[in-house]
Amino acid sequence: MKEFALRRLRLTPDTLGKRKDDVPSVVRSIGGLQDGGHKIELLNRFENFRSEWFDYWYEDHTLIDGHVLRGALRIVNLDEYPYYFRATRSVARRRVYHKCPPDLTDAHFEALRAVEEDGPFTPSEFDDFFGTKHSLPKGKAKKLLYELYNYGKVARMGKRRTRPLYHMIGKLPYELDMRVGEEEAKKWLFLKCLSIYGPFRLEDISHWIGWTSTETKKISNALLHEKTIIGVSVEGQRKVCFIGTEDLAQLDSLVGDLPERSLIRILFNDDALLLGYYRRLESDFGYNWKYPQFSEGIVWRAAVLCGRQIIGEATVDMYAKSPDFVVKNLTLLRKSATSNTLSEIQEELQKHSAFHNRTLVTTKPKLVDTMHA
Repeated sequence: MKEFALRRLRLTPDTLGKRKDDVPSVVRSIGGLQDGGHKIELLNRFENFRSEWFDYWYEDHTLIDGHVLRGALRIVNLDEYPYYFRATRSVARRRVYHKCPPDLTDAHFEALRAVEEDGPFTPSEFDDFFGTKHSLPKGKAKKLLYELYNYGKVARMGKRRTRPLYHMIGKLPYELDMRVGEEEAKKWLFLKCLSIYGPFRLEDISHWIGWTSTETKKISNALLHEKTIIGVSVEGQRKVCFIGTEDLAQLDSLVGDLPERSLIRILFNDDALLLGYYRRLESDFGYNWKYPQFSEGIVWRAAVLCGRQIIGEATVDMYAKSPDFVVKNLTLLRKSATSNTLSEIQEELQKHSAFHNRTLVTTKPKLVDTMHA
């Protein structure tokens, strides 16, 4: 099961990307990138990733960002964006930030006409333009723009002076067909999750997407009826897991002798592996890594992946005014910390520091017999 997920997540030696043209397929394979740590996520999935490779596809509009999957800003392939978007409108209608309105008002339609006739706009530009024209309180026009975006009438694409541009759907630089229905999109996203991670419990799917348990169960029942998913028993899991029927053959093919894996990777907080397996990291990957809370003041709590196991963690600091890539509190499982592994971890840390044009600063790792975050 782990081998299936690691291969789909491009975290095995033979699935790593090799050139610029591989970027869109890697993004598609792993279910998009979380904005902020997206280049680190790609760095871990290529043999020799270069920052400008991502920039090329983002500026070419092959990749687009939007608030999907738990409401976070994610970068996905343009052709898949309508499915991610429609499948997560129930999530958007519940949240406070970037909330999707249940219906559009006259004020929304007036704002939409302004975007169509005079756009694209950054949020601040629209606040100045539309807000001044209609004598609205500061921030009101911006709120209307965000609600049009979350309703699916406008979309983010491109930037002006680092700020996102919001376009009328029909006037985007690239065609975007948003006509997919919500239920169809939900089925697609459920299957997308299983195609990445393999056998997953309903609560794993709910967590990854942001759905309630009720709506996740409803979609699973529909897919079971259509025979596009099947329930399976997984060792170590008391609850039934689900797998796409078209993925069964590959899953079965991985049951026999598995190839040796020596790949070392330093994962960012929002890495697809950590997000998908968040509630199962200890049982499936050997370590109960925890996402850093804002109150901790930690920007990057790295998880150290070695082959098919997470064997440790470290805190990484990259302050804006510092030239250093500072690795603190590097803690590793003693049984996994061979001299060879330690050397490879050091090489990976050096690769990350060089990628960010910084100087690596680290201390001797702490070795422990058991680890609990």
